[in-house]
Amino acid sequence: MRVEFSWEPEAADRRDALRAVAPAVRWAPAFAVCLVILAAFLLLADNTSAAVLTLVAAAAVAVGVPWQASLLYRDTLSANQRVRATADEFALRMHGMGLPDELAWSSLQSWQETEHGIVLRLGARAHGPVYAVPHRAFALPSDEHMFRELLIRRVGPTG
Repeated sequence: MRVEFSWEPEAADRRDALRAVAPAVRWAPAFAVCLVILAAFLLLADNTSAAVLTLVAAAAVAVGVPWQASLLYRDTLSANQRVRATADEFALRMHGMGLPDELAWSSLQSWQETEHGIVLRLGARAHGPVYAVPHRAFALPSDEHMFRELLIRRVGPTG
């Protein structure tokens, strides 16, 4: 079984991957909104200094958490640079600037499915490279299904 697919990485792919591997990124905007609401209540209670500090904290959460996650969970894909990939029983091969030519299945730590694609985590480190393979990379739904089957057989169940 051999599957071929290709795509041009977009910023949305990276955001999707970060949300999948770093739950704090997914919840940061909601937490920041809660802090802004708290700041509004503090202003109504005439506690200006606490409200300002709460707004600073909201900004730090809204900007800092995604920024830190993007530093930790990095990939080497540049936007608007076509990636061509093939997968078979032996390896996953992704050809694009900065990518290793061949990734042994044993180098993949885990994978998971998201709303926008499949997220691959490499290496044994907790903060290793993360690659997002968007649904649009596959020409046919059967190609994506075969890729999922390969992942289950060679890497393990999603998780």
